Amino acid sequence: MLEDVNALAKLIKPNQDNQAVFRAFLALLDDASDSSIITAGLSQINVDYIESDELREMALKLLVKADAPQLAKQWETAKNDEKLNNVVSLNGHANSTSPRSVASITFDDIGGLEDVKKQVRRKIINPFQDKKAIFQRFKRKAGGGVLMYGPPGCGKTMLARALATECNATFREIRAADVLDQYVGIAEKHIVDVFLRARTKKPAVLFFDEVEALAQKRQFESNAKVNTVVSVLLTEMDGFSDDNEDILFLGATNVPWSLDPAFRRPGRFDRSIFVPPPDKVARAFILNGLLKERPMSHELSLDEVIEKSVGYSGADLAALVETAVDYAIEDSTSVDNLAPLSQEHFSEAFREVKSTVGEWLAQARGFAQYANESGLYDDLAVFLKKYAK
Repeated sequence: MLEDVNALAKLIKPNQDNQAVFRAFLALLDDASDSSIITAGLSQINVDYIESDELREMALKLLVKADAPQLAKQWETAKNDEKLNNVVSLNGHANSTSPRSVASITFDDIGGLEDVKKQVRRKIINPFQDKKAIFQRFKRKAGGGVLMYGPPGCGKTMLARALATECNATFREIRAADVLDQYVGIAEKHIVDVFLRARTKKPAVLFFDEVEALAQKRQFESNAKVNTVVSVLLTEMDGFSDDNEDILFLGATNVPWSLDPAFRRPGRFDRSIFVPPPDKVARAFILNGLLKERPMSHELSLDEVIEKSVGYSGADLAALVETAVDYAIEDSTSVDNLAPLSQEHFSEAFREVKSTVGEWLAQARGFAQYANESGLYDDLAVFLKKYAK
């Protein structure tokens, strides 16, 4: 049966009517004798190749039946994407590994980072929305580039997705996997196509997640393919032959020192925003959200968890809670005899889950102290002086 499933999957391609083939494909999966066949079959299908909401819903139900929540989430969010008028697809390629329910995230869902949100509103939202007329009166062009940098797991990508709901502009998230290709010239063509589409959908925000993968430093001994991709990206950002006004380039990276220096010139990523780990108030907000509707012991002191989690990123906090939950489940004998989350469960979790931010800060400290002539890492230097031990 798996051979038949694989054969039908190969017939589903971009830029063609896949409805009849996909319906037959789903019918075959519906008779599968094992959930692994359903998962293996649907994991081969690019969600964007299926335009029918009915067929997407059928695929989602099969994945729920097969107990494949991660894969089901892709089909569920893909369905929601049809309702988003401000999201544009990238030349038929889908980023099947990234969460795409952009509309479900707002700034109110993000704990802390109030100073960062303020900078985002001033540098990104206002020129496109609230104060557009004032910008025009001062002859201040909207657009250019903003680089968000900081430790992994601290909310850079989440900020960008929240921006999609706050900013009245076309929003496109671009990852290296969407662009890079093993064949010479294909990656460059993808980059040109991204900018071409953005220029026809202005105002637009192009969000480059993990931008260092596309904008890494060029070196004489480097692969010529890497150098060419960087050169094409720089040319498109400059917009020599096309107008890039009302197009903003938003980049996110954990390693800003890995970017080619040419990307720091005006009109490219010439403004930077440091996204720090969550402070005490932010950790309380994040933990309360993560623990919502979970059974908790009355003796659990959330204040103690907050105090012990100094230096934890948002992702670290999520891992901490999930690990504590695992211990609580282990202690529960049945759904009627649950062992609610307790201080002991979190003590066990703290022994297992450590902060991932410390190593990044140790590396970043050297750049803030010895490679900050341009002032790029001023915000980082202030943070290190105030908080780092």
